[in-house]
This record gives sequence, C-alpha cells and structure tokens, in this order.
Amino acid sequence: MFTLRPVWGEDFLDREELLQELVGTLSSPRERMGFALVGPRRMGKTSLFLETVRRLREFPAVVPVYLSLWELVEGTPEELSRELLGAVLDAFREQGQLPLRVRARHLLQAPLELLRELLREVRLSLRLREELEVVLMLSRGRGEVPPGELLSRSLAFPDKLAGECGVRCALFLDEFPSILELRRGGKPLGEGVVRKLRSEYERAENLVLSISGSVRGTMEAVALRPAAAFWRQFIVREVGPLPRDAVEELLRRNLGRPISAGALSLLWEFTQGIPFYVQFVGRELSRRGEQAVTEGEVEQAVEEFLREEGGILFQEQWQRLSAKERKVLQAMAKGHATPSDIAREAVEPPNTVSQYLRYLAEKELVIRVGPGRWRIADQVFARWLRDRLE
Repeated sequence: MFTLRPVWGEDFLDREELLQELVGTLSSPRERMGFALVGPRRMGKTSLFLETVRRLREFPAVVPVYLSLWELVEGTPEELSRELLGAVLDAFREQGQLPLRVRARHLLQAPLELLRELLREVRLSLRLREELEVVLMLSRGRGEVPPGELLSRSLAFPDKLAGECGVRCALFLDEFPSILELRRGGKPLGEGVVRKLRSEYERAENLVLSISGSVRGTMEAVALRPAAAFWRQFIVREVGPLPRDAVEELLRRNLGRPISAGALSLLWEFTQGIPFYVQFVGRELSRRGEQAVTEGEVEQAVEEFLREEGGILFQEQWQRLSAKERKVLQAMAKGHATPSDIAREAVEPPNTVSQYLRYLAEKELVIRVGPGRWRIADQVFARWLRDRLE
C-alpha cells in the first residue's frame, strides 16, 4: 500500500546496491567506518536506515540501534541521553542480549530504589551496571554535569555493552546535525558537543556509527568538511530521487489499476522521483476507481495535493526564511533563472541576489543548473509557491 511513513521490508523498493553496501560494511568485523547519508528531505534516508536495521538483525553478532534526533521534544542533552540509552537497551533486549524484566522506557522512569533493584537482575558485570546507573541518573538532570560529558558517556555505553556481550553495535543517528540545536538553559551547545562525541567515538572498539542529514550545510559543519569534528569518519553517500523505472514499479505494485503512458509521464514530471510525493499522489489515485489512470486524474490529484497538503508541508519552511530570501524564491517561481533577471523582478541589486542565492543553496532550496542559471531544487515546492502567487 502507499504510505507517507518510512518503509522497510516488503514495502521497500530500489536502492538495493546501496543497501547491500550498508549491510555488508556494517556487519563486517573488519570494517570500522560507518556511513553518512546526505540528501534533501523526503528522499528516503530514514527508510534506508530502517531497512538496513531490519536486515542487520539477521546477523547474530550485530545489534543495530536506530534513533531519530528529530523525535526529540525538549531539545536538551539530558533528553538525547535518555532516548539514546533507551534505544540501546531496547535493541539489545530485542536481540536477546539483555534479559531486562521491563522495557527501557519504564526503566528510565523508575524511582531510584526500583532502578537499582532492576539493574541487579541484568546480566551485566557490576562495573557496567554501575556505569549504566550513573548515566541514567545524569540523564535525569541530577547534578550539573557538563553536557559534553553526559553525551560522551551515553555514547560510550553501547560500545562497552557490545564488548561485554561479544557483539558489534551499529548505531544509526538520523538527522544527526540536529545535535547542534541542543540547548541547556536556553543556550545552544554548538559544535563543542560534537567534538566531545568525536573524541569518545575514537576510543570505541565495538561501536560503528552511521548518520544522516537533510541540509548539506549542517552536515558539512559536523562531518563533511576538513574542519568538521567527524571529518573522514564516514563513507559518504548521496541519496537522491528514485529512478523512473522504480517509480513505475511502485505504481504498478500498489495502484491496483493500470496507468497510461501520458499519466505516468505527468506524474513523473511533478514528483521528479521524490518518494514522498510519489507515495502521496499514488495514494490519491488508488482511491479513484478501477479503470486506467488518465492524465486528467493525475492533474486533479496534484491540484488536491497542493491545495490540501502544500501549506502543511511548506508553510513552516517558508516562514523561517528572511524577507529577501522569499523575494528571490518568488521571482524564481515565476520562471526567472539568472541573477540579473531575478534582481529585476525582486527589485534588488544583483550582488544582493547573488548573495542570497548562495544562502538558499546552502539550505538546499535552490540549485545551479548551468553557468549563471538557477532553479528551485524541489519542483513541488516551486509549484506550490507559483500557485500562491497567481
């Protein structure tokens, strides 16, 4: 079925070559490097991680652990530490490595007396049980431990736990650059915490880390440029749109009715192979009858998508932009592609437009398509913006 959630298992499609590389590398005891997946939102990076986790569970000597930093609510180092410990304990328990009597979330919420009683039942050395107790208490905000120290101890725990269990821990941190937004007392922690994590990770013997990020600028800040803390610590792979034949296979498998060549071309032109949009429009088309899908149906589904969902998907992103960034994008949505044309439409100096094009490119909202020519990267966003201007 079409879904707007990340997919794995039988619902996963394409990316097989990259998946085999991920699974083969992360399951091999001879390999020490993880992966950095880079690509705009809605390209399927989370699905890739979740499918890799599913396949790695078939290897007895590997315990895969997945955590999305976008799921953090408080945005504090204590919350990240709690969520990381919970994900690690649950993963080891599900793999049969840790016979806990309760799920990790209940353990994290237990009173101190009950916590110590529960930990005595865990098949771990006294040293590791005491380490876990300390980290759990620190993650509850007990004491003024530096945030870098708290997070580094939390990262060290799965490495030590894997060593004691005689396995390898493959840790996946989705949207890893969000760590730069962690705050304590209202103040952002910044890159210092990332450097602290790198120092801890260098000492790891049984832990291999893989990360993902949607904005290249923030991924460069943490991993992809020479000055970044995690420079040369990952195998970097770009995650782009699905190829056309994969989109056609997805529709054939899930649509429940044929689709004409013209309708397929129209859907491909609109979605550009971005999995989220293919799934959304496909879901709308699957509800419309049993005859072959027509171009008119595709256009109607696209219009409904933009009208009903466009604001939900794009409004927050739009509001975060500066006034000049919006003016540049509005001019581009009208079809202007060169800095001089954009400048005339936006009534801004060409130098200012060139500067803001660079800002927007860092946010991966625009891309250069040729010498002196630019376009909005996400054509669905461009269509939504163009419709707002009409």
